[in-house]
Amino acid sequence: MAKAADKTLLNDYHLLSYDVLDSTNSEAKRLAGGGASHGAVIWARRQTAGRGRLGREWVSADGNLFTTVLLNPSVDLEKCSQLSFVAALAVADTLEGILPDPSKIACKWPNDVLVSGKKISGVLLESFTTKEIISTRQWIAVGVGVNVDNFPEHVMYPATCLRDAGVELISAKIVLSRFIHNFIARYDEWDAKGFAPIVKAWSARAHQIGKSVEVIVGDDKVTGVFEGIDAQGCMLLRDKKKNVTPISAGDVFYKEPA
Repeated sequence: MAKAADKTLLNDYHLLSYDVLDSTNSEAKRLAGGGASHGAVIWARRQTAGRGRLGREWVSADGNLFTTVLLNPSVDLEKCSQLSFVAALAVADTLEGILPDPSKIACKWPNDVLVSGKKISGVLLESFTTKEIISTRQWIAVGVGVNVDNFPEHVMYPATCLRDAGVELISAKIVLSRFIHNFIARYDEWDAKGFAPIVKAWSARAHQIGKSVEVIVGDDKVTGVFEGIDAQGCMLLRDKKKNVTPISAGDVFYKEPA
């Protein structure tokens, strides 16, 4: 049975911790429907139905971090997709203070964080609305998973965890605390200054920028050189004819060694 306990974090952010949940994003939706406020941080020690992008299963092994930040931003919904980059940067900031060699950290488009070329974290954004007496409220659930103690082996992209990366004295609770502090800082920067500083910081950590990539978009496969991201967060892909095409969604695989 899930048990929750409130604990003040910073400003308007407050922690709700659970032993077990189906998924932290699902709990965020339930809380929003029940009158939750902006800044709720949902943390589960274990998930029974964790999910990633496109409804894929997120393996939720004990010892790893599963958390969702519930937000009620005052910007247009289409701009809220930028929050996946905000969250990925916050994860990268967190890992920089933990890993023995921060130079091995990179951001993989659109929403992953890598260590030594292997996935250690993923971000899942979900938007939804709740009805109130005379209006509706727009919510964004920013779900984040970080492999702390272990990682899944049979997945479409190689994975790793903090312990395999050389971090011994660590726990999901410690990673959560540091992540929330970094997320608040990055979110406030985005809220005050827009997406431009996030693009700059993310691009500085981008994995294999300037290298050949293969992007699976639906049933199609597109190849080209990864030129960076645009002001909407789309991947910019340059083909052999020097044409640059923005890609809004897809699975990226790298054609050159990390």
